[in-house]
Amino acid sequence: MDLTPSLAVVESRRRQGEVLLQGRRLVLCSSSWPLLVSQVCVLQRGPQLLGACTTEEEGLALVMTHRPELLICHDGLDQGNGLRLIRRAKAAMPELRTLLIVQEPQRFAWKQLLHLGIDAACSGTQLGRGVVLKALKSLEQGGCFIDPALRSTSPLARPQLTGREQQVLEGLQRYESTKQQAKRLGLQLSTVKGYQRQLYNKLGAHCSTQAVLLGLHNGLLQAD
Repeated sequence: MDLTPSLAVVESRRRQGEVLLQGRRLVLCSSSWPLLVSQVCVLQRGPQLLGACTTEEEGLALVMTHRPELLICHDGLDQGNGLRLIRRAKAAMPELRTLLIVQEPQRFAWKQLLHLGIDAACSGTQLGRGVVLKALKSLEQGGCFIDPALRSTSPLARPQLTGREQQVLEGLQRYESTKQQAKRLGLQLSTVKGYQRQLYNKLGAHCSTQAVLLGLHNGLLQAD
């Protein structure tokens, strides 16, 4: 595909984004090092880029240290999870604005956007098509933004959980540790860990936060 005719549009969007981010204190977090480097290069002018990283713990440390106005991160990270990073960062800084780049749109529960503390979410498949600029404009006006591509994504088939798996999922929503779940259910710690692994496999989740997110998305849980 020859993208030459679109170069002027791309440059115009870049300049508009630069204006919207002018002077804003910003932290970036992405699992893709090449993408992170390219974003850092693009954002050299405009925002005040305070830090960039590839893991959840590094992202949280940057937020706590520099107190940025905006956190832009991907849902998948080298270590940890972008969804959990946003929840932890917002708990510490409720005024922080957040923009999430969703790498697996079919697994994103967009209806739970506000519940998760996300101010704007864009599909990674739509990058370069002006969706990030729309998100930044919405954030600038104090609003929230959901990429239409996320709304139109067909949901996955609803997983069928056993009674124990459902109990474990509900415990994760209440932020119970594995030990707390074992005590509540009267089970061995290793048994609960086994149910958690089964639950993650059925949901396609990589961590407890994503499991809860997918549970909400599939109607297996009710939002608080």
